[in-house]
Amino acid sequence: MNINSYRKSQKQKQLGMTTLATLFVVFIAGFFLTVAFKLGPHYLDNRIVQAAITQVGDSDIIGKSDTEIRRKIADFFTINNIRDIDISKVDITREAGATRISLDYEKRFPMFGNVDVVLTFSNQYDTAQRQH
Repeated sequence: MNINSYRKSQKQKQLGMTTLATLFVVFIAGFFLTVAFKLGPHYLDNRIVQAAITQVGDSDIIGKSDTEIRRKIADFFTINNIRDIDISKVDITREAGATRISLDYEKRFPMFGNVDVVLTFSNQYDTAQRQH
């Protein structure tokens, strides 16, 4: 057996993936892309929510009322197109010269058929930690 006939026989044996294996790979890739496209926007929105709370907390909020602080956060949400978070759920507590802003919320949305996903987010800013 010479080298050319050996190479020719090897090429004939290498046929690639079967149709079933290809469909399986496409299905798995589609599943992960679907999950990424459904979860990703909610995590990006949460980053904007955390940035809003941090920016408002870094501004001069000492002496501002709870309503003024909520209005500043609501303005930030409006500018960044965050529409489905209730601004009244922003919790503002004051103690010993420090102000703590927190927002805990859940997002529930359908994933596949009757399977829902619940994402829980917790965002906080404490002026006492900034002062140290």
